[in-house]
Amino acid sequence: YSKVLDYVSDSIQLQKSDHVVMDLFCGSGTITQLLARRFPSRTIVGVEIVPEAVDIARSSSAQNGITNVSFHAMDVGEYLHKSPFHTGKVAVVVVDPPRAGLAPKSLRKVLALGAKSIVYVSCNPATLARDGCEMEQMGYRLT
Repeated sequence: YSKVLDYVSDSIQLQKSDHVVMDLFCGSGTITQLLARRFPSRTIVGVEIVPEAVDIARSSSAQNGITNVSFHAMDVGEYLHKSPFHTGKVAVVVVDPPRAGLAPKSLRKVLALGAKSIVYVSCNPATLARDGCEMEQMGYRLT
C-alpha cells in the first residue's frame, strides 16, 4: 500500500485543497483509510459494490477515529453517474478494480471526472494494458 500512498502524495501536492480523493472498488476500505490518515485535511470517498465490505469499512474507520471518509455501497459506474457534483472536484482517483478491469462505461466516467492523476492498482497486466491505452488516449501518462 505504501506505493499507492506515494503516488497519491506526489500528485496531490499540486491540487486544490477542496478537491476530494476517490478510492473506487475500495473493498473494506484499507487504502481509503490509509489515505485519510495521510491527508487529514482532505475528504476521501470510497465506493464499493459489496455492502458487507462497506459495513466493515465504516465500522473500521469509526473504530480508528477516522472522520474524513465517506463510504458508498454502490456500483462504481452508478455512483459516478449519480454523483456528477464530483466532476472537476477530484484531485486523485485510486482504482483497484477486479481482474476484469474497468468496464468501458465506468472507465469513461472515471476519465470524465477530470482528475489530474489516476492511480491504477491491478492484479491483471492484460486489463491494466487495455485500460491504460484508453487512459493514454485521454491524455494521461502512464508511469
